[in-house]
Amino acid sequence: MNFGITKITIGLFLALVLFSSTDSAYAADPAIAAEVTPHSTAQAIAKSKSSNPELNAQLLIAAKNGELQAVRSLISQATDVNVRDQYGWTPLLWAAMNGHTEMVRVLLVSGANPNTRNKYEWTPLMWAAGQGYSEIVRSLLSFGARINAQDRNGWTAMMWAADGKHTEVVAILSAKN
Repeated sequence: MNFGITKITIGLFLALVLFSSTDSAYAADPAIAAEVTPHSTAQAIAKSKSSNPELNAQLLIAAKNGELQAVRSLISQATDVNVRDQYGWTPLLWAAMNGHTEMVRVLLVSGANPNTRNKYEWTPLMWAAGQGYSEIVRSLLSFGARINAQDRNGWTAMMWAADGKHTEVVAILSAKN
């Protein structure tokens, strides 16, 4: 069997599926489009994975600490990318808050919910906007993060960005609104 031909065939198939998808997230971020399957497929895969509490706990810690290789490995081991800690934090919330741009992309591609909230109703977009992480804001928006979501005090990502004087993020959010 010629594995080179098989890889090319699979690559062409994924490209066909990817670029014929109605999911506009990939058109918005070509860097992500080049390396992933359609988001809806990733979400289905994430939902079908069995839950392993020990691996899920490791995923939360690795995402919080910025350990990209560990996160990739744990995702491949059937972890739940939307697992929550006792305060409602998910790996995506931790990655967005801590400015781990590539990890945010990996988690989103793997089916992480861009609109997840912790117990204070903060979303990854609010955290990224409030910290001034423009690339993370772009990634979250391209995967469907709700720009007008409000935390329990009524604040939106735009308000957090403006409060932090993050003019580039304010401009990105204004263009999407």
